[in-house]
Amino acid sequence: MEDDEEDAPILEGNWFDSLGVGGIAVCGMFAAILSIVLMVLINQIGAARLSDAAVPVADEAAFEAPIAAIATVRPADANAAWIVNSEPFNAKPGQPLIAVIVLDDGINSHAVQRALDWRSPLTFAVAADLDSSQNRLKTIRRAGREALALLPMGYGPDFGRDPNVLRRNLSETELQRRLGWHLARSQGVVGAIDQHGGDIMRDIVALRIVGQGLSAEGLLYVDARSARNSIAAPRLRALGIPTARNTTRIKQDDTVEAALMALTDAEKHAFTWGAAIVVVEAGSGSMDVLADWLRNRNQGIAIAPISHVMRRLRTGPAVAAQAE
Repeated sequence: MEDDEEDAPILEGNWFDSLGVGGIAVCGMFAAILSIVLMVLINQIGAARLSDAAVPVADEAAFEAPIAAIATVRPADANAAWIVNSEPFNAKPGQPLIAVIVLDDGINSHAVQRALDWRSPLTFAVAADLDSSQNRLKTIRRAGREALALLPMGYGPDFGRDPNVLRRNLSETELQRRLGWHLARSQGVVGAIDQHGGDIMRDIVALRIVGQGLSAEGLLYVDARSARNSIAAPRLRALGIPTARNTTRIKQDDTVEAALMALTDAEKHAFTWGAAIVVVEAGSGSMDVLADWLRNRNQGIAIAPISHVMRRLRTGPAVAAQAE
């Protein structure tokens, strides 16, 4: 019997079965940890490959380090041009205000000239490259209206007409010279507004140079949003320049319905926020719609020069009402 037991084959058990319940649990935990480690490694490898890929920057905009300071609204300098060249204006306390800015690029100046006889205190933006720009500004000022410099921040349909277009990839000296040329031919203005916005409207370095020039002259700035995704308003505001963006815009070729809708939207905005800015491209049709709206608009809203709307936007309805 003993010999039979010695000759009997030894049955080896499965190593996994020999682990027992505790061993199986340990193996399961180890497998879970291993899978997590593998997932992290795969994720890091994928991220590294994505970081090596060429990621386009919006409009190839140039960036620089932000100023290490908290941007605050500085008190208005009584000697600043946007204060000195402003026109007297009175509004009821808390009354909503709308500034209407008419763009005069020389194409429909006859329509602009007629608007000077209207009783409403419109604001007129004049292109400095017009031969008669300085005389037009004098006429506007004599009529008791505020004026803006219409700055070409890119090329319009008449490509190449103005050799002093403000654009990217110019040296700092040349960009300063071009801006100075426009401002020198825009005496008596309270500020500037853009036209034909190009890639400069998203270039922080170029906007800083333009902003420094406007600040040195004590001018305000209206971002007409002539370029999509313009960052001009927040950038110049951070430099301490009185800055605002237009609420709505009426184009020369807009239908009557579209123009009226833009004016209605501006009214709603003014009632909600206290002020609004409407930019109107001068044209026979757009100016006719504007004239009709001025006669029949909601009398609860006052048409105000751009400098007074800027005050309202900077201080709020309550404080501005006391100042006015």
